[in-house]
Amino acid sequence: MKFKFLTLGFALAALCSCAGHNTAVDRSIGQAEAAKAYTEEAKIEPAQTLNANAKLASAKAFMDQGKEDEAIAMAEQSNLEYRLALATAERDAVKKDDERVEKELRNDVERKLLYQSILDKETSAKEGAK
Repeated sequence: MKFKFLTLGFALAALCSCAGHNTAVDRSIGQAEAAKAYTEEAKIEPAQTLNANAKLASAKAFMDQGKEDEAIAMAEQSNLEYRLALATAERDAVKKDDERVEKELRNDVERKLLYQSILDKETSAKEGAK
């Protein structure tokens, strides 16, 4: 009797483990697909996501073959590469904005110096007229 409960316990644990593993595969692939959707929505260049697309396809193939560990690994790598592409695009956009603001500040400083020079000339001309 004890042996039956023990066997039943192991079988139940194995089933839970398999169900949990499939859920982990589905979750990993789902996260990678969501990251892919974000990159497409953000209009990231396809060349930047080429590896991530290939790894996501590999993850799906591994899942179909029943190779859950490999599927999870590929899906997670794909997810990371999509996130890297998004972060790189965001960095580039911020860098571009930074350069624009820096140029505007330089122009403001030059304008300030020009106005200061005009003001100095007017001030010295008024003092010379006194």
